[in-house]
This record gives sequence, structure tokens and C-alpha cells, in this order.
Amino acid sequence: MKRIIKTIFKILAVIFLVLILIAAGIYFFVLQYPNLKENPKVDKWYRITTDEMKTSEGDPYRAFFKKGSENKVMVYFSGGGVSINEEAARSDTYFTSEVGIDMLANVTMNMGGLASDIEGSPFADWCIILLPYATGDFHAGTGEFHYTDTDGTEKILYHNGYINYSETMKKVLALAGVDDPDTVVVTGYSAGGFAAALLSDDVFTNYFPNARSKNVLVDAALLLHDDWHSIATDVWETPKEISDKLVSNNLTLDCLKSLREKYGEDIHLLFDSSTRDGDLAKAHAGIGATEVTEKDADLYQQILKETIPQFQEIGVGVFIWDDIPWYDDPRNLTSHTIIATPAVWLPFEEQKQSVTGWLADAINGKIMDYGIDLVNKTYD
Repeated sequence: MKRIIKTIFKILAVIFLVLILIAAGIYFFVLQYPNLKENPKVDKWYRITTDEMKTSEGDPYRAFFKKGSENKVMVYFSGGGVSINEEAARSDTYFTSEVGIDMLANVTMNMGGLASDIEGSPFADWCIILLPYATGDFHAGTGEFHYTDTDGTEKILYHNGYINYSETMKKVLALAGVDDPDTVVVTGYSAGGFAAALLSDDVFTNYFPNARSKNVLVDAALLLHDDWHSIATDVWETPKEISDKLVSNNLTLDCLKSLREKYGEDIHLLFDSSTRDGDLAKAHAGIGATEVTEKDADLYQQILKETIPQFQEIGVGVFIWDDIPWYDDPRNLTSHTIIATPAVWLPFEEQKQSVTGWLADAINGKIMDYGIDLVNKTYD
């Protein structure tokens, strides 16, 4: 009997060991991407790390890269809140770390959206540089922000976004063979949308100056604040050549104006938003706010209405939307961001166009506006 029990335990031990090996294999070879190396394979995702890259908590940070078969590049900034002062630093309203598993992190940032491996996507064969968000600084900081946490602990918030981005770009250019693409799209959603506005000039000046088609798509990134310049300089320690662009309470407009002034008609500029974006309405109520009301949505809709003509004046193509079918809020709020969701592929009934189709047209030089009249819509 004892011999039988021992045999059973041995069999179970072997089965358990095999399961561990299978799980480890799946984790390291499927769920986790390999480190980017020279001459990467086409259509394979890689992780990018260096010793200088870190999250706001000081932990290691990594970005992702997929080599495409076309000589075209998408630089894609993810979103997740912002920290602008000590009060915000103490809050839990911005991303301070990354999702640990690479494939899950990719899916979390891009749930069937623009940078996904979707059959029929016009970007399926593009090179993708995907930058997660974990620094609270619109991907634009280089500093260490010292603050006292709610429990009295002295802490440092590492606004390391610009360093993470720069290290990523340098490594891609050094190893992946994409230093001279003919077409480049710089885009991002929410905090990543602000990053697209802030860092596009850096992308085109320092990495892809010869791209014949230069394109910027800012998704769901419109937030007025009187202190953007001082936040960038004193809190995030953003490089001066970037922070100098911030001259008003509208960061996005300032950056797009600067791009137009520098590149003239050689750059295609795009902005999209839903009419009553719930997250941006909440942010206008106060960065770090946890509650949002219909009155806050009214304010955001008015700000959007007033800003659109200013975008149009400098030749920014605008796409306004409000009717994603799975989003329903009784306070008449509308959803936040679109490029990270499957809705980016779907034509809207009123516009007869999808955000992806609008972007594809812009890349080919056809800049259009859609849904502008929606800012006048009354929500009962």
C-alpha cells in the first residue's frame, strides 16, 4: 500500500513539475516579449528597456516595439491621468506603474484599437512604437518631485516620461532599422494625447526629420489650466524647448500652433473628442477630482465649442463624436478616448466615417472635419 501511495505521489509530482514548466514557458515565451535586438523579426512584439527608464515609483519601465514590413512608423503614447502638484501626487488618480505581463499590458493600453493586430487594418504592416504611461507627466518629464504622502512619508515621484520616451526612440533607431520612414503618425489618447501634442516636434526633429508624410493625431486631450508652463518647468522639469511652447491655458492648442508655425503645410494635424467627455469634464472640475456632474459636462462641451474654431484656424482636422453604442451615462456624459478601443474602426451614423478612415485620409493629404455640429447638441 505504501509503495502504491509513493508511486502516486511521484506521478503527481511529475505532473506538477510538467505544469510548472508549461506555465513558465507560456509566461516567458508567449506572455512576455523578448528584449529588442538587432534586426528584429517582422510582426513580432519586443520589449525595450534601459537602466535609465523607470516608472514614477522608481521601478523598471519598458516600452514595446513591433517591426512592420512597410517603411512607416506609428509612435503611440498611452494615457492614464496626470500629477501637477503635491496634492495630485498624493492621489490615486494617475498611473504610477505598469502592468507586469507584456501581452496584457499591450492589450490593456490598446483594447482592439489603432495599434492592435486587427485584420484589415491599414496600419497592420506598420512599425509600432508603443509607450505605456506610468510617470504622471504627459510623457514629458525629466525630474524628481519630492512630496509628503498622506501617511507622512517623504516620497519621490519620478517624472521620467521624457527620458523613457527618448531612450525608447534611440534604441529603436539603433537596433530596428527604421531610422528613415516615409510616413510617421504620432498619436496618443488622454494623457498620451497631450504627449502627442507635446512631443511630436521632438519626434520629427530628432528621429524622423525626412518623413514625407508627418501626421499628428491628438485623441481626447483638451484641458485648460492657467499654470501649464510652470507645471512643465517646475514640477515635471520638461526640456525647455518643449515647455517654451506653453504660453496659454490651452496646452494642446499651443503645441499644435507651434507645429503649424514650424512645419507649415508639411504636417497633418488632427484632434478628436466626444462632445461631453466624462473624464475631461471631471478634470476641468479639478485635476484629481473623483466626482463629475452634468454641469461639468456642460462646461466641457462649451470649452470644446469655443476651441474648435481655433483649431480650424490653424488647419487642424477635427472629428467630434458622441454615440458609442456601449457607453451610456445617465448624467449625459460621453466616453473618453476612442483610438484605444474597437470604436476607432466603426463609421459613425451621422459622420458616415470612422476615426481610422479620417486618419487614413489625412495621411494622404485629405484633411476633413466631421461632427462639428454636435457641439451644439442639447442633451436632455
